[in-house]
Amino acid sequence: MNECTNIIDLLRDVQIPVAFSRLQDAVTERVEDMNRRFNTGLTLRHTHTTFEVHELEKAEALVTVSLTDKNDIQYIQFVKRDNQQQSGLIYVRVCQDGPPILMFPDLPHPNVEVSYQEASKRLLDSSF
Repeated sequence: MNECTNIIDLLRDVQIPVAFSRLQDAVTERVEDMNRRFNTGLTLRHTHTTFEVHELEKAEALVTVSLTDKNDIQYIQFVKRDNQQQSGLIYVRVCQDGPPILMFPDLPHPNVEVSYQEASKRLLDSSF
């Protein structure tokens, strides 16, 4: 049992940053697409463990995504229709024989498996 836990911990240490990076790439692609098609003026700011999507020349982020200490991915998004912020966790399912899988909250239902592109859409679409 202890060996199994160690393997899972090792997989999480390696795959969670990979999942975070792939999600950041997907969000970057979506922002670039939205800027090209709709001239939204969105910008992306990032550090090693956080990235944010901003409207041009505005300080407050529409979406903030960060790695937590427990290797989960936390997000905060502005929901325009409700004029409020919403936060949650994107769980990452690690796999020995494949890439990490994102599990996105889908209340009131259990988390659902989504692609990185679908996760980026869910993160950004509520802001418009």
